[in-house]
Amino acid sequence: MRRVALLLVLGAAGVLVARNAGALAAPGDGGSALGDLAEGALGAVDDLGYSLTGHRFMTDWQGAAAAPENAALVIAMRDAEARYGIPRDLVVRLAWQESRFKVDAYNASGATGVMQIVPRWHPSAPMGDPFQEIDYGARYLRDLRRQFGSWELALKAYNWGPGNVSAWLRGGPDAPGEPLETRNYSAQILADLAAAGQVIA
Repeated sequence: MRRVALLLVLGAAGVLVARNAGALAAPGDGGSALGDLAEGALGAVDDLGYSLTGHRFMTDWQGAAAAPENAALVIAMRDAEARYGIPRDLVVRLAWQESRFKVDAYNASGATGVMQIVPRWHPSAPMGDPFQEIDYGARYLRDLRRQFGSWELALKAYNWGPGNVSAWLRGGPDAPGEPLETRNYSAQILADLAAAGQVIA
């Protein structure tokens, strides 16, 4: 496992070197699809490295949240946190985990936008406007907290779905096992916030 992680980190470092040398366009710098793919790969490798070692190597959610180009989105996220009684920066960190603040993010499961909402499961979600998506995602997270009783379980449900979390909590021979992705998802978000001085139960 360590060898695999090292190879992934070295590969990501190669992508970084190529991008910095101008071989790949960084996202927003003239916008090549290859540049966006490289950035996504770096984020995935960084998440894997965090899962294995507890340290981030290539990404900085706080730096990204402070970046001028993300200011309007982050303000909307913090407004939504205050509106729905969500701990400060929980929505910000969740959105960073979900989309790296990319309003046009999309994955093969159909998750779309900055909050990675799946329209199939959320037919009433106001897709297409990132600020309405932020409000919807924050309100949904608040509702999950009310349903499951903790922010940790709310995060798991946001990632894995409330039906799966309910079945997992009920237990029994047919209960699903918690996916590693979901375990890491909630742990990474809460650990990063704790490191920033925001301990959330």
